[in-house]
Amino acid sequence: MVRGGADLLAIPEPLHCTALASVASVIAPGAAEQLAERGLERLHTITDVEEIRAVRDELDRRLRQATRQLLLRFARALPPQGRRLYVSDHLGVRIMPPQAVVDGREGELADYTGFLIPTHAHVDSWFNTPINSVNLWMAVSRVRRDNGLTIWPDTFRRPLRHDGVQLLHGQPVGDPVEVELSPGDLLLFAGDHLHATRPNTSPETRWVVTKRICLGPPRYHPRATGWIPYLDIRLLNTPLRALAPLRSALTVGHARQLVRDARRLAVRR
Repeated sequence: MVRGGADLLAIPEPLHCTALASVASVIAPGAAEQLAERGLERLHTITDVEEIRAVRDELDRRLRQATRQLLLRFARALPPQGRRLYVSDHLGVRIMPPQAVVDGREGELADYTGFLIPTHAHVDSWFNTPINSVNLWMAVSRVRRDNGLTIWPDTFRRPLRHDGVQLLHGQPVGDPVEVELSPGDLLLFAGDHLHATRPNTSPETRWVVTKRICLGPPRYHPRATGWIPYLDIRLLNTPLRALAPLRSALTVGHARQLVRDARRLAVRR
C-alpha cells in the first residue's frame, strides 16, 4: 500500500473531482453538490442502478487519456527494475454499490462484472492479462474491509484448477487478506494472486480505478481466454509509438487469440 500515492503522482485533476464532474454530467449538478458534501460513498442513496452505470461509463470516458499518462508517470518513477516495463491501455473504473442495490440484477449487469457487480475468486492471467502483470488499484472513495478486495496470498503462483476463469471448488487456498484504503491511497499486487471482489455488505458505494503494468516482456497463460497488448514505455510519446505493442504481439498468447478470432469469424459466416 502507498498511502496518499495518488497525490505523489501529481494527477492534474484529483480523481474524486473527475468523479463528481461525471455525476454532474450524467445525473445533475445538484447531485454532484450533494456528494461533494456527503461523500462519493453515498451515490446509491441519490440515484438508481441505471444512473450508476451511466456515471461509471462517463467516468471511464473522462479518465481514458489522463490515466494512461498517470501510468507512464508511475512506471518512470519506479526505481530501476532490471526488467523492461510494459503498460496496458486497460482501464478499470469500478463503482460497487451495496449488494442489496444490485441483488437480482446480475444477469442484466453481467457485462459489468468486476465494474458494478462482484467477481468471484480468479487470477487475472486466466482472462487476457500477462502472468507477470501488476495491478495498480487507486482508491477514489473510502475502501472498507466489507466492500473492497480479497486476496489469498498462499496461492501465489500455485497451480490452481479452474474451468475457464472459474476457480474450481474444493482446493485449499489459505487465509484471505482484506484491505482498507483512504481516498487517494494506492494498492499494488501481482495479477497472479488469487483475488476477488468482496461482495459489498457495507452501507457505502465503493469507487476504485485500476491500471496494469508488466515487469519484463509480457507472458500469457496457455489457457487464457483472451489477449490484450502491453506497450513498451520507451516507445510511447515518440514517433515510434506504433511499434510499442510489437513485443506483446510476438507472443504465443497473441497467436492463440488470432486463432480464436478466426474461429469466431468462421462461425458467423
